[in-house]
Amino acid sequence: MTRKLQFKFISVFMIIMLLFTLLLAGVVYYQKKSQLEYDCMMYMLNINNLENRGGSEEIILQAYPPYFVLEIDNQTDTSQVVLGEYFLAEQGVTTDELISMLAGSREETGLLEEYQLRYYNGIRTDEGHRVVFMDVSYITADLHKARNEIILFAVPSLALMFVVALFLSRWFVRPAKQALDEQQRFVSFASHELKTPLSIISANMDLLDRTGGDEGPNAAFCYDNIRQECGRMQSLTEAMVWLALPGRSGQEEQLDVTKLLQEEALRFEVRAFEEGHALETDIGEGLSLHCDRVQLLTVVDVLLDNALKYCSPGGDIRLTARRCAPISRRAVQISVGNAGEEIPKSECENIFKPFYQMDLARKGAGIGLSIAREIVSALRGQIRVEYKDGMNWFIVEL
Repeated sequence: MTRKLQFKFISVFMIIMLLFTLLLAGVVYYQKKSQLEYDCMMYMLNINNLENRGGSEEIILQAYPPYFVLEIDNQTDTSQVVLGEYFLAEQGVTTDELISMLAGSREETGLLEEYQLRYYNGIRTDEGHRVVFMDVSYITADLHKARNEIILFAVPSLALMFVVALFLSRWFVRPAKQALDEQQRFVSFASHELKTPLSIISANMDLLDRTGGDEGPNAAFCYDNIRQECGRMQSLTEAMVWLALPGRSGQEEQLDVTKLLQEEALRFEVRAFEEGHALETDIGEGLSLHCDRVQLLTVVDVLLDNALKYCSPGGDIRLTARRCAPISRRAVQISVGNAGEEIPKSECENIFKPFYQMDLARKGAGIGLSIAREIVSALRGQIRVEYKDGMNWFIVEL
């Protein structure tokens, strides 16, 4: 999939670059052609006005392309070259033939393509008129040279653009590849986590069938196991829905954060005591937030549950809350810490990924911290991990 996406990116990029190169080449070529034709016209105008300006033919011959001025006498019906040099014999044409070609032409200027001559009908009088001819084969040569230069520039540029496109495509598809890898990991672990309770439920159902169903000696035990596994599946399913659905939002209200955290601490104190830990609290007075109650409780429960799971034997757990600094954009900082080995900095981001566990031997689905981060993001807050005073701290700012 990522290869196809990379190929599409390179194709689109190269098509855009090719169109841009063709457009740029066309503009450069058109400007070059227009400039050459404009210069040619200015040369002929200057030549036509040369005698009036008292100019020198020698100066013009040194600066201008080959040209000649043909003066036509209407009375004698003759013509002669009065200015410039151009070897008409080499072109296989005579002045009479040129006059016949221009007979009846009222255009001020034009092009005799067969002989690569541009003409300009200059001064007209009753006696006759002048026609300036200029060899414009140099324009074709210059345009051919410009075309070759454009090609020599365009081909290496497109090759360079292909290399750039190849590099950018790898950078472009990297997030998609990471997302696909995480999705595959998500599906794999979710399938594994769901398979376990399903297998337990199936085994207990088989046991009920073999031992007489509701009246059997193991009925109560089996039903209790089934209820527990159903609850586990429900919790896991709800967690996966949280992670899978974008744009989650709750019912926001003004909450007394101080009271809410004190109540949660009381709920977890019993469990902490039974597992051999002391839960210490330092909750500031008068803390409040405008957010969804269920979402905030879920974050706190996940962090406290995580602290209890991974706290070192006999270690302490701490729950603190205080107002954020006045310069901060957020109002309340909630921190949960547990004694234990420092979480490596390289893992501080990974532990928030769905189903990620640093130690695969540990219990749990590895989905709680992912849910916590998703909720904090939905509440427009941030969550981070720090290690200080021998404790791993999960700090939430809302």
